[in-house]
Amino acid sequence: MKKVRALFTCALLAVAGFGFLQQSSRVELSYKEYLGFSLMPGANSTAVTFHIVRKWDDPGKPIEAINISQQEFMRIASGFQESGANPKKENLFAANGMIDCGWFNDTIIKGRFYESGNRCNTMNDIWRLRYGEWPFYIAPPRATANNGGGANTLTPYGPGPGWARKPLMPSEGQLEILRGYGPVDPMVDAIWGPNAFRLLKDMQDAGWVTTYRGS
Repeated sequence: MKKVRALFTCALLAVAGFGFLQQSSRVELSYKEYLGFSLMPGANSTAVTFHIVRKWDDPGKPIEAINISQQEFMRIASGFQESGANPKKENLFAANGMIDCGWFNDTIIKGRFYESGNRCNTMNDIWRLRYGEWPFYIAPPRATANNGGGANTLTPYGPGPGWARKPLMPSEGQLEILRGYGPVDPMVDAIWGPNAFRLLKDMQDAGWVTTYRGS
């Protein structure tokens, strides 16, 4: 009888152990994806790097940041591109309280023609968080009154001043504000998920910008 009980106990332990291993394996292989960005310069003189951030369910695994373009970020955030970072294909800009961001059809605003496509001026302002002035020799593409609001025309006027207190980096007070959106080191670490969209939404508030510029 004792031998039977011992064998039965061993069998239960084996089954439990197998179930634990299966569960552990699922944790190691499962993850969620989010949109994010970092204030690190990227390829081709881009002042901001955009990411799909992969957060593993296994707490022992570090997050992964896969680089994407700003256009890909906007397409995914608007729900026009398949991605695990937006599986429901919703407008994440609107879902997070942002205005004038997403997909727009052809329209005329104040006499200026805007072609259909993804637009969000705040996305073009992210670089201002890190820099007091545009850091590259060539100005980034921007819309002008003469090009129909297109996003592929270079102009000699540049993008205007940044919001950072120093030419190439924020002040300590500004870094502390950015830490409130998740990154331990705002100069290097990605800001991702709801924190990224919360920051983008706050950047649409003129009062927030004034506070940031003076910090």
